[in-house]
Amino acid sequence: MADGSPVTLFDPYAVRAQFPILSRKVNGRPLVYLDNAASAQKPRAVIDALVATMEGGYANVHRGLHTLSNEATEAYEAAREVVARYLNAETAEQVVWTKGGTEAINLVANGLGLGIQPGDEIIVSEMEHHSNIVPWHLLRERKGAVTKWIPIQDDGSLDMAAYADLLGPKTR
Repeated sequence: MADGSPVTLFDPYAVRAQFPILSRKVNGRPLVYLDNAASAQKPRAVIDALVATMEGGYANVHRGLHTLSNEATEAYEAAREVVARYLNAETAEQVVWTKGGTEAINLVANGLGLGIQPGDEIIVSEMEHHSNIVPWHLLRERKGAVTKWIPIQDDGSLDMAAYADLLGPKTR
């Protein structure tokens, strides 16, 4: 690079090697798993951390006064601090844990949905995962809103000109 720092290339084989399940073959071919919006596969470091927790200190968070619960609560809140710093959140309390992306987007849709009025417009892209379509569809049905769709171009990218044309005074 121009600043003298080394250029490193992305090595997909090194990344694949971190995920034990990707050593599996399906129909005689290496597994390729692309449904991460539904269930992301775990790298070895995450599996090891889960096993260590299950074997050495699993307990309810914020639910007990005993040592294991206190340790679990401290680890839980320490993780919240790390994520807050990573996201540049003002406070750790701005980080909300959910079970996954589906629960998170439902939380967002239901929260934003409180202010949706009949005729308001919700814009979603045609490439969204099912979990990011259903909450907006349900909100549209419940509130009388209108769903508009950002089309996908032949190269797989969003049609940003069409997206700009969809924006209007009723867009929420």
